[in-house]
Amino acid sequence: METLETVDLKHRSCLTDRFHQMNLQISDYTFANVYLFRKTSNYEFLTTDCGLFVSGQNKQKQRYIMPLNDPHGCDMQTFNDLLGQQKFFFPIPEEWLSCFPENKFVITCDDNESDYIYLTENMAGFKGKQYTRHRNHLHQFLSLYVSEGKPISINNFQDALRVLQEWQNNSRTAPDKTDFDQCSEALQKVPELALWGTIYYIDGNPAGFIIGEALNSDTFCLHFAKASKNYHGIYEFMFNDTAKRLQSQYKYLNLEEDMGNKNLRRTKDSYGPELLLKKYRVSAR
Repeated sequence: METLETVDLKHRSCLTDRFHQMNLQISDYTFANVYLFRKTSNYEFLTTDCGLFVSGQNKQKQRYIMPLNDPHGCDMQTFNDLLGQQKFFFPIPEEWLSCFPENKFVITCDDNESDYIYLTENMAGFKGKQYTRHRNHLHQFLSLYVSEGKPISINNFQDALRVLQEWQNNSRTAPDKTDFDQCSEALQKVPELALWGTIYYIDGNPAGFIIGEALNSDTFCLHFAKASKNYHGIYEFMFNDTAKRLQSQYKYLNLEEDMGNKNLRRTKDSYGPELLLKKYRVSAR
């Protein structure tokens, strides 16, 4: 087993190809997420006889191993060697659990780490009782403001950075406790990371933005959504508008996890997720 260099932009093509072949719905399995969180997670590559893995560290300072290819081709010795150095495999999708016999491994999951998956058509329509409050907020927004959406590019990412800085200032939380740094880098490297996003202007002023990327052929992942608190209903508008833009191409939207944040959990629950996509931890017995 050999430790390779840390994650860099030069790995984008290789890792993107791997993730597309894996065809997973879990938000962690995109190059942008691996790259943007490379420093906080201390990612390092590990090569084995059955493929490539990355060693990382979570917020609790626990070490884990993330497979960068389908682990069905690995043998028990490889798994044991990897787990001898780290605590557990993560995030493991349900379709990979058959690789890990329960008499040899402990399999657990935490809802704080589950991804929220929504039907794009539901977000684009806001129909039914589930969306009454969001529908009302959207109508209030549309009655008060005229918004213009533009693709995020090198021509306007500075405007998005202004929105992000305002959001950070209003969060009353230190930047290293939010995703400020990761979002800032994403905005500055939209072309390099092959991200897609929209920035929204109201009366010519940048008011909010959304950035994401495709996870697979039917799921789009929204990595960041930030907006000024001066415009009531702007988040409902941005999610609704983004869903309308993506509806013809993607059946599902992945809004990632809530990280145990109760306010974020209430907000994501209120949009009526189709399912909570579990991410499993696998450790040796």
